Amino acid sequence: TTRAQPDYDPKPIQSGAFLITSSLGLSAEANDNVLAVSGNKEGDAIVRIMPRVEARSDWAVHALSLGGSVNHRQYVDFTEESATDYNAFLNGRIDMSRDVKISLGGDIGHVTEERYTAAAAGAFTPPAYDYSSMFAQAQFRNDRILVEGSVGYRRENFDQKVQDFRDRDEAYVNARLSYAVSPDIAFFLQARQSTDDFSNSDRDGSQTLLDAGVNFELTAPFRGEIAVGNFKSDRDNPVYGDVEGLNVRGRLQWFPSDLTTLTLILNRGVIDPGLGIAASAINTTLGLRADHELFRNVTLFGEVRRDADDYQGSVIDREDDAFTIAAGGAYKLNRNTHLELRMFSRSLESSGADAGLENDVNVLTAGIRFFP
Repeated sequence: TTRAQPDYDPKPIQSGAFLITSSLGLSAEANDNVLAVSGNKEGDAIVRIMPRVEARSDWAVHALSLGGSVNHRQYVDFTEESATDYNAFLNGRIDMSRDVKISLGGDIGHVTEERYTAAAAGAFTPPAYDYSSMFAQAQFRNDRILVEGSVGYRRENFDQKVQDFRDRDEAYVNARLSYAVSPDIAFFLQARQSTDDFSNSDRDGSQTLLDAGVNFELTAPFRGEIAVGNFKSDRDNPVYGDVEGLNVRGRLQWFPSDLTTLTLILNRGVIDPGLGIAASAINTTLGLRADHELFRNVTLFGEVRRDADDYQGSVIDREDDAFTIAAGGAYKLNRNTHLELRMFSRSLESSGADAGLENDVNVLTAGIRFFP
């Protein structure tokens, strides 16, 4: 998917010391279960408008990038479901020397959660929130050693009063030490500590992640990163329960030919599912995606994914199991116009004394993207 196609790839616009890329996406969707309910499903058509723009410097040293995007969804019948999400960011890098680099950045935005998520099931309107974040990172590289450290902050503020219990401020610190045994293989140790401060609930807590792994790009057609370690999530209120277990992060790419890429994803860790009676869930994700270049200007993809959530705490007994299939492709007419087609199907099963709503959602999307 990253192979250069000079005859069909959009060409950035040079403006002084910056390269500007922009696009406008228009699409139509058919969704057979707009509210993601178990029975009495109702479908609708949705029109999406998705502009985005980014400017990045092409300086020999240092770097600066900024940009933004909008995703507006207009429902034809269920107009109350219509939403507009957006994001704007600013990032910079200062090259102190060949070995030392300092990065700073931040972003703001608005997100509307999908109807099929656990927190949105049965809600009068889908949960939506404003967010803002900032970070600072330092990197030192010398011969075989790479040392990275970062600190950051993120705030989320939900629109609906019923979702106020999820308003939070997160602060984190992250450190990573890598050692390259060869140009193709590097081993690393990584640690992350974060704290959550909730404004309107007693969900305050902290998370600690410790893992070790390897990053590689072998002469055989394999590339990826795998890390295994331990996660620990502590909540101040014992009702929500403390959680500790095996943490796994894995992404492996195999290139059986110059035209095909297979990507395997495996993740296991702790998440906040956004429910009032559950502040933690152990999430396990397994996914496989295939990308294929049928012609120089035609790419196809197929993906299968399984997400399992085991909810934690003394007041909830629930497990969710979601299975997703997606397929589609892109047809590049020229540098300025690309056509896109995508099929998405998701099935959710829930079990336990506090089982949630089970649902099936199927979406077909056809779109066009213009690159000025």
